Amino acid sequence: MTIELQPVFVEAMPDEIEEGKLYISEKYKCVIHLCACGCRRKSVTPIGYKGWTMTKNMNKITLRPSIGNFTGDKPSYHAHYFITDNKVQWL
Repeated sequence: MTIELQPVFVEAMPDEIEEGKLYISEKYKCVIHLCACGCRRKSVTPIGYKGWTMTKNMNKITLRPSIGNFTGDKPSYHAHYFITDNKVQWL
C-alpha cells in the first residue's frame, strides 16, 4: 500500500493536524505530519542546520534523512521511512 502525503504550506503550524497531510512552514523551517504508521503521533522535522533537508519539485516534497519514530524510550523504531515526492517509502 502506497501512502502519499499532501503538502500544505502554512506560516505557523495549526493546533490540529490531519492525517495524510504534510504541514510545511518555510518561514520557521519546519515540517510536521502525523506518523505514517497510523499511530497519530506527531513527527516534527526541523529543516536546516543539523536537521533535515527539504526539496521541492513542483508540488512534490522530499525530506532527507529518513523519518524515524520511536516507541517510548526504547532504542528501536516503531516506524521508519523516507518521504520522497510526497510518498512514504518504508525502511
